[in-house]
Amino acid sequence: MTRTRSASSRGEAEPVEPALVLADGSHEAFRTVTTENASAYWGAVDATMDGVLGGYAVVSSPDADSSLAFAGAVLGAGVLPVGRALDCGAGIGRVTRDVLTKLALKVDLVELVPKYVEQARIELAAEPRMGEFFTSSLQEFTPTAAQYDLVWIQWVIGHLTDTEFVAFLRRCAAGLRPGGWIVVKDNNASPTEHGIIDGAYLVDSQDHSVMRTNKLVKQLFDAADLELRKEVRQTRFPSELCAVRMYALQPRAQQPP
Repeated sequence: MTRTRSASSRGEAEPVEPALVLADGSHEAFRTVTTENASAYWGAVDATMDGVLGGYAVVSSPDADSSLAFAGAVLGAGVLPVGRALDCGAGIGRVTRDVLTKLALKVDLVELVPKYVEQARIELAAEPRMGEFFTSSLQEFTPTAAQYDLVWIQWVIGHLTDTEFVAFLRRCAAGLRPGGWIVVKDNNASPTEHGIIDGAYLVDSQDHSVMRTNKLVKQLFDAADLELRKEVRQTRFPSELCAVRMYALQPRAQQPP
């Protein structure tokens, strides 16, 4: 979901952030970050574009355009479409429809909220490139080994603790075919944001999620043995929204393209 930023975070220099410590559910920032709380919150939100985008349906088009441009730069026009992609935290299938079906011959999606999965089935019923619809939390989901050329994780990592996120990234890496990619697209907190915890975490008490700083997100990639190949900040979003970045990742042992 898109996020607004506080006035206190604008235009200020970023302080030095603390060294990485993988936070679990006992950490102050993650005490309410549970599958149950996420399910309860999103289960009460309408299965519409405006609902899943937090009232900012206006960002859907520039979001998809930027994602397609980013993926094209990462994957290379010569290899598109790839064989199979996975949309993680797919909501009603917006990213699947507007991005991934344009990049892959077959697309699977995984989503926690059953009514969102059902809406995705309706909206994607006529899409010949659709594969499997999985109803699951990311904490419990394991991609099939060596199945995917592209795993896309957008606006969902705030519902995972650091330990859960790193573990999920490792499972996603195991689900990649040789030469495969993981793309993470999410909000970034500013270390100067009012209410920031440990200079790295900003808690949303409404939906029980946590936004991380750019530096921390990249440290978590490193902890998951992933190599950051490309990073781009989203543009063309309303100015009141927080920073959004796209990260292209590959397993560290894999040779760069």
